Amino acid sequence: MTVKLPRSTLHELERLVEQLTRGDADKRNNAMNRLSDYERSGKIPLDLLLELSEAEKPSVSMYAITALGRNGQPSAVNKLIALMEKHKTSNPLFLETIIDALGDAKNPKAAPVLLGLLGIKRGLTGKLFGRRGRKNNPEEEGHDEGLREFLTLSVIRALEKIQDPGATKLLADYLAHPDPIVRWHIIQTILKCGLTEFNGQLREMAGRDDNKLVREMADIAIGKLEPLPPNLNN
Repeated sequence: MTVKLPRSTLHELERLVEQLTRGDADKRNNAMNRLSDYERSGKIPLDLLLELSEAEKPSVSMYAITALGRNGQPSAVNKLIALMEKHKTSNPLFLETIIDALGDAKNPKAAPVLLGLLGIKRGLTGKLFGRRGRKNNPEEEGHDEGLREFLTLSVIRALEKIQDPGATKLLADYLAHPDPIVRWHIIQTILKCGLTEFNGQLREMAGRDDNKLVREMADIAIGKLEPLPPNLNN
């Protein structure tokens, strides 16, 4: 490693990272709490996390990726974006960890990259200029579509944490997604961004969606996003 730490600290970090993937839930929680304490105290420098995120051992690299998300500094976000581009065609579970970390970082810079995983491209003005472009290879297109469906919920949850209004405006189609959990999180994202463009759809969902939790969330969103009648504003 390029970053040097006291040997005792390195041994402790290795032991804690090992516990994240072994043992019972209490041991994993204790290890995560201890690692978080190290991060907050500065005993795990950002440069070390950047280096560990490329470690060959999956448990180490995945820990470092989650830690970069908690760190949230620009260089941490840049590294996560680079890792996501690098691993787009690798293990979907690894990619999902990177997506979750980008959500935890809450940096709007990640929004266009996350939209890209859904097949949505965002132009320099924030407008939609392309979506799910056609591919000549049916097998490749099928693979991309399958990966997109697998990652949809993770991407939506990450965008919900980032709360980028421009990105959220491009997610209108997902209000009709077949998965009610996706629809529920889209409504949450719209609400957190304070967008009123979807009020008509939300009203309809509050009355007609086939999932009770989605209906309730749509009703809550409408209650918070719709302006009060003029006689109640005073």
